[in-house]
Amino acid sequence: MSDRFGGASAAGYDRGFGSIAGQFIPGLLRAARVSPNHQVLDVATGTGVAAEAAVEAVGPSGTVVATDLSPAMLERARERLSQMSNVSFAVEDGQSLTLSDEQFDAVLCAMGLMLFPDPARGLLEFSRVLRTGGWAAVSVPTMPERSFHTRVDVIIGRHAPERAAIAARYFSLGKAGLLRSLFTAAGFRDVETFTEARRYPFSSFAAYFKSIEDGQGPTGQAYVTLPTAIRRLVREDVRRQLGGNAVTDGPVEVEVELLFGCGRR
Repeated sequence: MSDRFGGASAAGYDRGFGSIAGQFIPGLLRAARVSPNHQVLDVATGTGVAAEAAVEAVGPSGTVVATDLSPAMLERARERLSQMSNVSFAVEDGQSLTLSDEQFDAVLCAMGLMLFPDPARGLLEFSRVLRTGGWAAVSVPTMPERSFHTRVDVIIGRHAPERAAIAARYFSLGKAGLLRSLFTAAGFRDVETFTEARRYPFSSFAAYFKSIEDGQGPTGQAYVTLPTAIRRLVREDVRRQLGGNAVTDGPVEVEVELLFGCGRR
């Protein structure tokens, strides 16, 4: 797995998407059956949004191990969770974990599995480190038109074909049947999938797009490196996709939908 999150991208992630991502974490924890006293692994922790919620859920007698391939992201997670004593951190490749077999009661992976070069191998690793009866749960985007910022990555890919492949990966696991089949193939039982959707209001299209124009997060970093003419085309394509009041720069709502998958070892 490659590390796409340098310092600038990591620093902008929370401002651009972290607070919204946090609103979907309770569903992930429920899917993984996270409970007090549990030992939890958070794979691809990013800035630690899911890990923070997991620490609160397991209580003082539980523990959380937060891992990420990106040292920059992991450093942001350390800063977020610096006051919490029952969490540890490790740079780890989610599809080649160095952790022991049957070590955890639950494994979480929020908005990360779709970026694994081999998601099936990642799920096998999740199963390996789970104790018998433990649950793994993941969340992934469903489609570009129901995403917060990654819809912009897809549009960037249309105008800059060399970026199309990474944009497509964001939505590569967005079908419930495919996600269930991957869990089943990895040996999980009682496999479930479900979706959650929310709408986020903005005073104008410009207000929504500002974080991208400011270069926040990986999407913003990709956008600001484009030639000026391409940036203009991307911006207008995003505006047209949102439609309605976005065209006249009136109030807009951005729909975000995630697909969750979970299974028991």
